[in-house]
Amino acid sequence: MLPFISIKNTTVFLSFICLAIACKFSPKKADNSQSDSGIYLPLDSPSTRSENWSNKNTVIVHIIADPDNLHPTNGTSQTRAELSLYLNGALLRTDLRSGELKPGLCTALPLISEDRLRLTFELREGPTWDDGAPLTVQDVIFTTKVAKCPLTDNPGFKPYFATVKDVVVDPVNPKKFTVIMNKAYIQEVGLWSDYPIIQRAFYDSLDVLSKYTFAQFEDSHFKSTEQSILVKWASNFNAPEKGFDPKMISGIGAYKLESWQTGQSIVLVKKANHWTDNSENYWESAQPEKIIFKVNRDATSQKLEFKNQTYDGSAYMGIRTLLDLQSDTSFNQNYHSKFMDTYGYTYIALNMKPDGVKHLPLLTDVRVRKALALASPVADLIKIINRGINKRINGPVSLLKKSYNKSIPLVPYDVSAANKLLDEAGWKDSDENGIRDKIIDGKLVQLEIELAYLTSQVEWKEMSLMIGEGVTKVGIKVNATPYDFPLWMQKATSHDYDMIIGSWNASSGPEDYEQLWSSKSWANGGPNYTGFGDVTSDAIIDSLNITFDEKIRFDLEQRMQLKISDQQPYIFLYQLVRRCVVHKRFAGAEFFAEKPGVMYNNLHVANSPVVKNSVVAQ
Repeated sequence: MLPFISIKNTTVFLSFICLAIACKFSPKKADNSQSDSGIYLPLDSPSTRSENWSNKNTVIVHIIADPDNLHPTNGTSQTRAELSLYLNGALLRTDLRSGELKPGLCTALPLISEDRLRLTFELREGPTWDDGAPLTVQDVIFTTKVAKCPLTDNPGFKPYFATVKDVVVDPVNPKKFTVIMNKAYIQEVGLWSDYPIIQRAFYDSLDVLSKYTFAQFEDSHFKSTEQSILVKWASNFNAPEKGFDPKMISGIGAYKLESWQTGQSIVLVKKANHWTDNSENYWESAQPEKIIFKVNRDATSQKLEFKNQTYDGSAYMGIRTLLDLQSDTSFNQNYHSKFMDTYGYTYIALNMKPDGVKHLPLLTDVRVRKALALASPVADLIKIINRGINKRINGPVSLLKKSYNKSIPLVPYDVSAANKLLDEAGWKDSDENGIRDKIIDGKLVQLEIELAYLTSQVEWKEMSLMIGEGVTKVGIKVNATPYDFPLWMQKATSHDYDMIIGSWNASSGPEDYEQLWSSKSWANGGPNYTGFGDVTSDAIIDSLNITFDEKIRFDLEQRMQLKISDQQPYIFLYQLVRRCVVHKRFAGAEFFAEKPGVMYNNLHVANSPVVKNSVVAQ
């Protein structure tokens, strides 16, 4: 399954304590049949080149759906986050080879004060914008104000930047600045990793945000909607064309958006004479002249395109599609491929707080939610649909992490236990139509539930049907309904659903429960889609956000995972695997457990002797 949504969960480095959880391992040759437990796999360059391999310095990448947009700060899709790595730059970058944070646009990791309330950075010499202007601290200040502005359409990131109180320029060194925090925070460094720094002159030519202070954006009494110039700026900044029109998208990265044909392709082209040309950082490399992302949802077509060597790489095809390709001799001669374990997972979210009108209170009772989990054939689903590649999980933490709560058992498939819980919750089949019912507000309501899934995910359709078939045995009817990504996202964030299938992508660092599980993230339209959360869970989250001691954090995380398990806001399905594929005509190829799985900017056509290839693509 494909991880669609990117959540901020990165390794945090402090000047005096390292909380990295990256698991390093000795590189080894790819084994096409097994999922790898390591986080980094370098691939051998070809010793010889086949005569039917292309020499073009262009990489054509398969994806299964368009990103929601390419706006630098407003967006949620994983494809958007992937392309952003080529278009933009950040103060810090996640080193995909180790899971650690490394300096990006700054000279070093920040110096952190003893009270953890001040982070001091210094910008590198050299980075320039497309108009030739140098990167300045004013761009950093502008970026931070954009993140905090109440009118900016970025609800998923606002909780992180809420901890930022001010950004102050050093009085002596104009390249140095200090981020002042309003409290110690576990993600105080991590929030800057891979988060695009954007140019003030390009995105705020009238310098509107400089007229407002951080304190105003923090003030709950500040009426942002009454500030006409701020409203006008935000309307322009949030406008759809700012995420789609190449002329309105500008970043400091080595590539720029050349064209976007929705549903077909996105073309990134290398910038000429760019400041990164001599960079030694692999994430700033720009070997291919173009990186072309082509949308293809059809599994049969995907297999044909790979057999014909049309595509150079992918991390998005379905598990069965890659397994089928790996059984083809020609494919294995032409491509590296690998299933890599990741930190993400696939889930079914259950609406715990429906509006009561469009969506009735079918899942407000924890007994009903637990009955659904008990009646869902998750183990069979993994075995049949995903060919046993994925591993089951019991909660929102990857098996790769030591904080995974091993004491929580996997939910078994138990029809008898599910029936008992539904009986206790008052759901009976009074009209003997095979569907349980109950009187709610004086009306007889059938236990009939919509399960929303993405049209781009063939496997999710099959999963929905299997879940629906499983729960019919306990008197629940499930109507599986497909949605394109924009509507899927709208339904999730506005809580306009009963059940919805999704995936979260995460990273190797300390777990941050704020986005997905804080009650505030439900109220403000963030990624807490279910309505999970109470005083106790919010208190645990608040404690985790300011706790740096590993042992104390571990104990708090065990409690948090148990709390989630007790309330059953999700049916947790399985840990994600990346389906990594790269053509063997390239040198510099690597596979990563961290998103996006493959970095295409490093690929370059291998300079190897050409030999005749006896295998012809089928």
